[in-house]
Amino acid sequence: MPEITSSYQAQNSAASKAQTNLASNFDDFLTLLTTQLTNQDPLNPTDSTEFTNQLVNFTSVEQAIATNQNLESLVELTQMSQQNALSASMINYLGKSVRTNLNVSALNGGEATWNIDLGSSAANVKYDIYNQNGSIVYSETKDAATAGAQQYSWDGTTNSGADAADGAYYLVVTAETEGGNDINVGYSFEGIATSIDTVNGETVLKVGDVPIGLGYITSVTQPQTTDPSA
Repeated sequence: MPEITSSYQAQNSAASKAQTNLASNFDDFLTLLTTQLTNQDPLNPTDSTEFTNQLVNFTSVEQAIATNQNLESLVELTQMSQQNALSASMINYLGKSVRTNLNVSALNGGEATWNIDLGSSAANVKYDIYNQNGSIVYSETKDAATAGAQQYSWDGTTNSGADAADGAYYLVVTAETEGGNDINVGYSFEGIATSIDTVNGETVLKVGDVPIGLGYITSVTQPQTTDPSA
């Protein structure tokens, strides 16, 4: 979607500029034509062939620009239709438990938890937490970590000692074996879809403060409920 939006905006700007330039050039042409016809020698009138060709060229260019503007309108309508269709399909996900392999989690009330999966036991592990602007807000290093699925929790305290604001944060884990070889790290995040929003021109599903594009959703399930009588 962002690519379509950027392309449309660029084309629309170019067409508007071309239409403005054409109108200006055509006005100049008519002024020149009127002046020359007014001052021409009646006994030796100006050959009208060149002016006729020029008028034909102006008409052709104007038609081409009009065609381009019609295509731009079609692109805009197509984009709106796609966004509406996407939003309609995402409505079915609201209230459902959605899962993604993104390295994202939500800090809420001083607590954020990530699900990670280490490919093997690690002798050295570094945890870097980024905010939505791409800046590191917290880093931590551990001497060892076991292989397999596990969780990493953060209380929202930044490297400067301040409390981070609630919202979406991203965890990057760098793990190495005793021999210094990199270890593959997998991520997952799961939560209840609460709303639909548009972020940078893209329609996304939101799990609390966490935006998830439709293409990043790996599963959608009914949330587990607890029987109050149990």
